Amino acid sequence: MNNTDSSKIDMARFFHLFFLPLLAALLLLTGCAPKSKDLFGVIMPTKALKVGTVIDAPPLAYAKDGTIAGLEPLFAEGLAEAMNRRLELVPLSREELYAALRDKKIDIVMAGMTVAEAQRHRVASTTPYLVSGQTTLVRLGDYDGMGNGIRYLTEPSIRLGVVTGGTADAWLKGLRPRGSISRFATAQDGVQALMKKGIDVFIFNQTANYYYASLYIDKGLTPGNILLTREELAWGVRTDNDDLREAANKYLAAIDQNGDLLKMLEQTIPFYRDTAYSPVQQ
Repeated sequence: MNNTDSSKIDMARFFHLFFLPLLAALLLLTGCAPKSKDLFGVIMPTKALKVGTVIDAPPLAYAKDGTIAGLEPLFAEGLAEAMNRRLELVPLSREELYAALRDKKIDIVMAGMTVAEAQRHRVASTTPYLVSGQTTLVRLGDYDGMGNGIRYLTEPSIRLGVVTGGTADAWLKGLRPRGSISRFATAQDGVQALMKKGIDVFIFNQTANYYYASLYIDKGLTPGNILLTREELAWGVRTDNDDLREAANKYLAAIDQNGDLLKMLEQTIPFYRDTAYSPVQQ
C-alpha cells in the first residue's frame, strides 16, 4: 500500500469517527435535524422495544392482511415513539408470552392481559388502560331477555356456551345454571354455534364479543349490556424493569390526558360508543 492509499484510509476513518458525530451534534443544536429520524439514528440505530403480543385476540391483537392489527399494536407504536425506540412486534402464543418475558426475549407484554393474569404469572402490570370483563353475545331477538344480566341465564331452557377452561367457564361454576352448557375449543366455534342456534348465549370477554357482534351483525348477533365480571386490562413487564414500567405508565397518562386513549379505543373496539345495537358502557 502506498502513502496516498494510506492517507485516504486515514481520512475516511476520521470522517466516520469524528466528523459525522460532530455534524449530527451541530444539527441538533441548531434545530436543523430531521424530526422523524436524526443523524444519530442513522449512525447508531436505536435499541428495539420488543413487544410480545398474540394474533388471536381480536380486536386487541390479531392477524389481518399479513400484519398484526388491533388496539395493542397501536399502543406499541405509540410507546416506542414516546421512548424514541424502534418497535419490534413479537407474535407468540399466550402460553409462551411470560416465559419469553422472563427470559428477556421480549421487553413487555401487550396482549389483552388482565391484571389478575399478570399476578398469576408474577409479572408487574402497568396502569390499566381498560375496564372489561365477561359479557353475553346473543341473537338480536333474545336481547331483551338474555342481554340484560344474569336473570335468565339460570333458566333450565337456556343453552349456554363458553370456551373450555376460560374465565366464563370458571364463572359459570359459581352461577350454577340449570340449563345445558356447551364448551368450545375457540371463541369462533362458540360464535358459530350461536349463529346456527345450537346455543342461546355465548359468554366471553367483552371486547371479543363486541368484535364478533360487529363481524356478524348481518346474522343478527348483538352483545349484552352488562359486565358479568370486572377485569382490568394492562401491560406486563418484568418485576425488575421499573424504568420501562414507569415509561409505559407515563405514556398511558399522557394519551389519557390528551384524549388519544379514547380515540384509540373507539377506533379499534366495535360498539365502544353507543349505537343502535350497542350496550351502554358500565
